[in-house]
Amino acid sequence: MQEQPVKSLNPRTSRIIHATRWSALLSFAMLLGCDKTLLVGAMVDPDAGGQGLAGGTGGVGSTSSIGTGGAAGATTDIIVKVPPPGGGGASGAGGAGGSTSPTITPVTISIGSSCAPIATTPDVLNPCGQSSGVAYSPDGQILAVGSNPAMPSVHLWRLSDGMPLPNLDMQTEDTTYNLAFSPDGKTLATAGYVQLQGGNQLDDSSSALVRLWDVSTGALIRRLPVDTGFYADSVAFTRDGALLATGGYGKEVEIWRVSDGTRVLAITVPSTAHNVHFSPDDSKLIVATYDGVARVWDVATGALILDKIQITSEMADASFSPDGKQIASTGDGNVVRIWNAATGGLLQTLAGYHSAYVSHVVWIDQDRLVSDDWQGTVVLWARDASGSFAASKVWSTGGQALGIGVSPDKTTIVTGGGSPQGFVFLSL
Repeated sequence: MQEQPVKSLNPRTSRIIHATRWSALLSFAMLLGCDKTLLVGAMVDPDAGGQGLAGGTGGVGSTSSIGTGGAAGATTDIIVKVPPPGGGGASGAGGAGGSTSPTITPVTISIGSSCAPIATTPDVLNPCGQSSGVAYSPDGQILAVGSNPAMPSVHLWRLSDGMPLPNLDMQTEDTTYNLAFSPDGKTLATAGYVQLQGGNQLDDSSSALVRLWDVSTGALIRRLPVDTGFYADSVAFTRDGALLATGGYGKEVEIWRVSDGTRVLAITVPSTAHNVHFSPDDSKLIVATYDGVARVWDVATGALILDKIQITSEMADASFSPDGKQIASTGDGNVVRIWNAATGGLLQTLAGYHSAYVSHVVWIDQDRLVSDDWQGTVVLWARDASGSFAASKVWSTGGQALGIGVSPDKTTIVTGGGSPQGFVFLSL
């Protein structure tokens, strides 16, 4: 059997380890010492393989541009806020830049004292456990967070005042990796797994959990009998809410009719499906898998449409732009890549800021993307007048960044992580 990633619960390194057999789940160390101040974002050490913000090839542009950076050498405990792009910064986007460094604004992120209520203001870490999945409700009133392996593993908060909402019913001692609200906000889909007594078998889907919940009451609507191997990793609704796509450790990516839980399509995949996303018109499904390829499938027929998009294997992610003409993906070398959605041709590589696995890349709108990584760097990419993307703003959360969500009004993002364990809101 092809080597596959096995989920680990070790927040100090990553949530994925490689193994060909199931190994014991690692213990979960809770974050101690609330009410402390955290200076976040030790900048990348070039000697450790990252890129600096000053000097080197591409240089640092003027106050309206950034280069790819060189060996800055020093580390600084700050969040970096970079001016809007105008040159340099990414392959195919602008020139070499000038010599003036961009303004760097130091920001202190405080650690909140509790999770009841949470702090909804930007730059405050909510120490609510390892947060692998985060999602806003479509009306922007509720935040849902999935975690490892707390009891319960899904929490809901009211964003108007940060107060917790009642827990979902019938939760077990499980892990939630991903979650999504239906477009009408009435249903929450969650994906993860439950640890079985005696151990989980890799090809046994009995421990995989994909469930649909009534948001207003917390009641379990149904559990979908997914065939994903021992865990489920991704869920995505169509824009009309009629269908739900699911993926996980292996075997199959499946599409389900939400109204009655009927499986309407099963697609055999070669390896773990880290992320699944529908196209804006719901006619296609893009599946990012551990073998380093993102494939596009026809939702109606299950036919393979495109398989030329080369991505990274770990934390593979790829999604359509709002107009459906481009695809943004993670890529080998800790980069973000932009592709032609019709042909699979590479349009641009966005490099120079991530120095660890990129967890997710998410479209904010047609001209903005956000990406985060396992070192805690979060990058806002904006399209310039030429149509190319360059970094517009860069933050560091001080530790591994996993789930990421964009508010419906496009003014705020929230990113969750494993070390430090919790989630933080950031202003766009």
